[in-house]
Parts: sequence; C-alpha cells; structure tokens
Amino acid sequence: MEFQKLKEDVCQEIRFVLGKIEEDQVDVFVDDILKADRLFFIGVGRVMLMLQAFAKRLKHLGLDSYVVGETTVPGIQKRDLLVAGSGSGETLTTVNVVRLAKKHRAKVALITSSSRSTLKGLSDVSVRIPCPTKLRLPGEIPSKQPMTNLFEQSLLIFCDCVSMIIQDRLNVSEKEMWGVHANLE
Repeated sequence: MEFQKLKEDVCQEIRFVLGKIEEDQVDVFVDDILKADRLFFIGVGRVMLMLQAFAKRLKHLGLDSYVVGETTVPGIQKRDLLVAGSGSGETLTTVNVVRLAKKHRAKVALITSSSRSTLKGLSDVSVRIPCPTKLRLPGEIPSKQPMTNLFEQSLLIFCDCVSMIIQDRLNVSEKEMWGVHANLE
C-alpha cells in the first residue's frame, strides 16, 4: 500500500509541473535544437544523467550531439547550441561552462526550475519546469519528494517529449532510430 500511495503522489506531482511548462518556450527550444549545427549538453549530478539520456535520444534522431566532459567532445562554435540544465540556475560548474560557450559565441538554451538566476541571465532561451530547487526559495511549488527529485524526473520526461516532437518534425521512423542505436552491447 505504501508504494501505491507514493507512486500516485509522484506521478501527480510530475503531471502538475509538466502541465505548467509554457508551450511557446518549448517551441523556441525545439526550433533552436533543429537550427543548431551541433548540440552540447551540460548539467551536474542527476541533472546530467537526464541530459545524457536526451543527448543519446537526439543522436538516435540523427542530430550531432555531445555531452560536455566526454573525451570525444569537439570545440563549440558559433552555430552550435549548448543545452544547460540546472534546477536552481546557480550551479557553478554549469555557469562556468555556459560562460565559456558564450565566449565562443554559441547559443545557450537553459532548462531550469528557477524564474530568475545567473544561468537564466546568460541564456538565449529557457524552459522553466516549476519545481522546488535546492535553494528552497519562497513561492516555490512544494513537493512531497526529497531534494530535487521532482525536477530530475520531470526533466527526463520533458526531454523525452521534446525528442518525440523532433522525431515527428524530422519524420524519423523508429526503424531508422534503431539503425543508429548502439550495437556493441
């Protein structure tokens, strides 16, 4: 009974915050992904894990995507897009990487919980998933879950939905996606 209650609470929270995402922010985010020559992803901890999954899915769709910090990442350039994830918008590692990307004239898209932050000020476009942050600021939507679980869970589902929008816009079949899936497993 305890699991069933928690499952319902978690799913309800995810549904609620995903329902609060502004559609026009998603449209601009998708457009920027499709316009970019290459995509780079940066986050820290569990946020990075969610963004790694997103980068992989976009690779399956035929987009040139890289996770910052991996050994095969090329240099970022003017026509590239850095996708940064940070619930608080204040994660120092992410802030520093975003500043470097801006120095190289790349565009930056932010996925965050915060309506105002250092990263929001540095970004060209942002999508807000309104969840509690590690800063626990007044006015944040509450969650029954610990820490920033709700942001990370919602981030993964948000990114999966975005990848499905891109799949549709590019008219990529699931068979084509399996064709570029890792086969050394």
